[in-house]
Amino acid sequence: MSAGMYKDEEGKTPYEIFSGAFDAGGLLNVGSCVSNPHIAGAAIKIASIFAKRGLRANYEEIADYVLNRVGAVGVAWGAMSQKAASIASGFWRLGVPVIVGPHGTKYRRMLLGRADREEDWYVYDARTGERVYAGPAPEHLFYAAETKEEAMVMIAKLCMRPNDTTKGRAIKLTHYIDLHKRLFGTMPKDVHLFVRNLGDIPITMKDEIVKILEEKGWKETVIPDPTLLPRLIRKRKE
Repeated sequence: MSAGMYKDEEGKTPYEIFSGAFDAGGLLNVGSCVSNPHIAGAAIKIASIFAKRGLRANYEEIADYVLNRVGAVGVAWGAMSQKAASIASGFWRLGVPVIVGPHGTKYRRMLLGRADREEDWYVYDARTGERVYAGPAPEHLFYAAETKEEAMVMIAKLCMRPNDTTKGRAIKLTHYIDLHKRLFGTMPKDVHLFVRNLGDIPITMKDEIVKILEEKGWKETVIPDPTLLPRLIRKRKE
């Protein structure tokens, strides 16, 4: 409602300024908060269409696909009602990280990861069956931000997924680093955790990031076909 009430100098709302096709860069009003299932449905359709995951009685595989591959993040800002908390729970249960405002802490439940605990970030590579390090992507599933600046940086950070292509990860790192520098004035301290190989590094930041990687003793890792479910491993048994 707040977005709809705002108007620019020409009297246009954000929905009119960024409207048009259902495409990148567009802003779409899907209705009130009770219309959020339409957004969750879009994430579920990705798993159904691109990975041919069955929808009937298959929530586990759908959530596994979304968590490891779909770069979506939910934001529930402002007052944190029981209804908003319920909607947020529905999304992180599906594998979509959710960021809430300061009021979200009153429910006394966050789902926070520890980026420095390497043992927490292993997945199965469905191609080989090996357990491989995928990095803290996404690091959190339910996170409370104290300021809008913190939320903006965290949105970019939680978009990263183990299955990102090198080009996709480079774009996401560009957004994360750019926002962190503009809003906090510094390079993110954990940037080395999101570089899997040199192809992930944004070209315009290569010299700066390579220096950081050398200081951190960084090692190259594989880009897996990630899953948390052993039954999805496709390796042929001899």
